[in-house]
Amino acid sequence: MTIDLDGTPYGIESTGQGILDDVTELERRVALLRSQGTLSEDTLRSHFGDKRFEQIAESNALEGSTLTAGETQLAVLRGMTITGHDPAFSKDAIALANALDRVTELARTGGPTDLEQLQEIHALILGDRPGAGVFRSEPVMISGSAHRLPKTWADVMDAMEQWSAWSKANPGAPALLRGIVLHTWLTHVHPYIDGNGRTARAVLNLELIRAGLPSVIIRRKDRERYLDALAESDAGGDLGPIAELVMERERDALRDLERAAKTHQGYDEAAARLRNRQERQLAIWNDASKLLFSLLEEAAEQTFGAVGTVETRWYDDHLPLDDFIALCQGDPAGNSWLFRISVSVPAVGDARYLAWTGVRSHGLQDATGIGPGPAVFWSVPDPTGYRKWARDDNRSPGGAELTLELPNVDRWLVRRASGEVTRQSPSAVVQAIIEGIERALNG
Repeated sequence: MTIDLDGTPYGIESTGQGILDDVTELERRVALLRSQGTLSEDTLRSHFGDKRFEQIAESNALEGSTLTAGETQLAVLRGMTITGHDPAFSKDAIALANALDRVTELARTGGPTDLEQLQEIHALILGDRPGAGVFRSEPVMISGSAHRLPKTWADVMDAMEQWSAWSKANPGAPALLRGIVLHTWLTHVHPYIDGNGRTARAVLNLELIRAGLPSVIIRRKDRERYLDALAESDAGGDLGPIAELVMERERDALRDLERAAKTHQGYDEAAARLRNRQERQLAIWNDASKLLFSLLEEAAEQTFGAVGTVETRWYDDHLPLDDFIALCQGDPAGNSWLFRISVSVPAVGDARYLAWTGVRSHGLQDATGIGPGPAVFWSVPDPTGYRKWARDDNRSPGGAELTLELPNVDRWLVRRASGEVTRQSPSAVVQAIIEGIERALNG
């Protein structure tokens, strides 16, 4: 995973790989939650319902608000001015709540974040105050900072067009890093008279929510660390400190989401990881089986198509996970038909085979030291007529049994009827099957 920071004021050279590794791990954990179907509406409603007012209170607290999360909830839900606090704080809470509702709506639309979305978010945050949704046309300074901000409206507009251009040019960058860049760059330009921090944090969360990641809360207790990290990014372009803070808070958010999933749906991360690994192993098996069939189909047509007819049928788009697990437990309940191949050559004869998936034989397990798992076996038309197909290792083409030592797909393990086991490439396996069909046709 990489990120292109060309065209931005930033770099992450000193901590770049560590940050990218952390991003990958966070994305993996979210994907694991989603892959197990553990983000139900109840889970999401519980988690984000609890966090919504905390997020509003903490973001506004970074700008000086004294409202708690509970007081913020009263202000937003009842439109109340909370006594004992500056009335403006209640107004700010309602405005930010409206903005975050809009952020959630924007997250459902396609990205990337652009100036139009930015201006809409800022206008909601400022409400009826002057300058809502309008870039400043007068110089401002950040108290206690040596960072020099764009002075004129034209300077601000030029900087924000660069901001938007980078956003549009990098839609595939990891969402966490996209959010960190857009957030930090926005505070670096400081394009508004007021509301820059709240807007920047809303943009950060827009990027996260759009990518299916939980939103982050930068807390009032983080204020000094947050401001120091922004100052470092302004002074030397180092994204490391702000990235580390944001990712710590993303880990907090993810832990809270996992707890909600555990409470409401019994989510178990360790079990989910194992299930996810089973699914990856199954995907490898299914892909390898389909590739073997495709190679065999092509080779059979090339070998026999000019002198006879070849008919094939693929029975399963994939082996179901429950059947795969059963086979790995040595349970034949997971057996299933895989494909059929029939070759007919006039004046020579017919050869018909059914390939099916079953439990690896004890002979193959003993010879290779691997445990139970799926293997491909062959059946031929039952000569007794008692049933349509009957397993016959001695008449199987190219080997009595085929399996893979997952996750390796470069070599199939092939057991012959004699018990000998060899490792063969997929093309070699197919060639042996074709030769077996030829022998059957020649009697």
